[in-house]
Amino acid sequence: MPIPPSSRWELAAAEPDLAIPLPGGLRMRFRRVPAGDFRMGSRGYGDAEEPIHRVVVPHDFYLGRYPVTQEEWASVARECPKLQDRAEPSDSKGPRRPVEQVSWHDANDFCDWLNRNVTADSLPEGFRHFRLPSEAEWEYACRAGTETEYYSGDGEAALTEAAWYDGNSGRETHEVGGKAPNPIHLHDMHGNVWEWCRDVWDARAYRKRTDGCKARKWAFADAGADAETFEEAKATEANATRVLRGGSWIVDAGYCRSAFRFRYRPGVRYWSFGMRVCLVPGPVPTSKSSSQPAGRAEAGQAGGDAGPGKGPESLSPQDFPSAR
Repeated sequence: MPIPPSSRWELAAAEPDLAIPLPGGLRMRFRRVPAGDFRMGSRGYGDAEEPIHRVVVPHDFYLGRYPVTQEEWASVARECPKLQDRAEPSDSKGPRRPVEQVSWHDANDFCDWLNRNVTADSLPEGFRHFRLPSEAEWEYACRAGTETEYYSGDGEAALTEAAWYDGNSGRETHEVGGKAPNPIHLHDMHGNVWEWCRDVWDARAYRKRTDGCKARKWAFADAGADAETFEEAKATEANATRVLRGGSWIVDAGYCRSAFRFRYRPGVRYWSFGMRVCLVPGPVPTSKSSSQPAGRAEAGQAGGDAGPGKGPESLSPQDFPSAR
């Protein structure tokens, strides 16, 4: 007899963390996200979130209990040749604060290092592939069976229980785990830092998907002419605009909703851009890293090229899709 959806989430919530060893004796903690299906998107908040459609997640996966912290990032970056010069990129310093000022390419380099260096005996049987979550996996895990604006409920009062955002952050990040977790004990899915996803941005993606589609990366070929790039001459999947989810310390409540979709250039580094690691079934991927060669990042330091003359402190509503 199939396990009812509510029981799947309850069983996952009762399990202990999966703890993955990192250099320096640290352990990165993950939560199991059970296979299932959910209603992705929202109505009345913007065309990019419509229509609501059923998405099937065909296999269990694990997702970081927290966004990658600065101490976790540094432990890997010091061992990873592509990241050694970016071992301490964050503006709001603190070992247990989320790492920020990491690009989509940086995030993939971090996952690639895990794939090459975490031994199979540290992982559940059949799981060997670390990567960024797909956009569908991210929203499914964030909701964890809920259908409200935030996993904590509807309205800004509910968000305050779960997130650091512009209404309570004091304009800086905070240590992970300080707010209420979702039903399977994932923390900071709302607010604190935006989290990169694998997907190429396509504002019309939901209109192209059949009801009951499987969760997967929305690639450049899927998006086609709808894929956004900021430099037409480099319109390839490697540099196509990528999806971010969850909101951050610098944006208002509407941008932190479970369904809200944001996007930016994959080489950009902002004070509010971070990451969370996903572990999925399958062998270690053999393809080359998707990262750009050194020196091609579009914004390397605080106040860098996050758009002409813009740093995160100057973001305004027109820099984001509609939040309401």
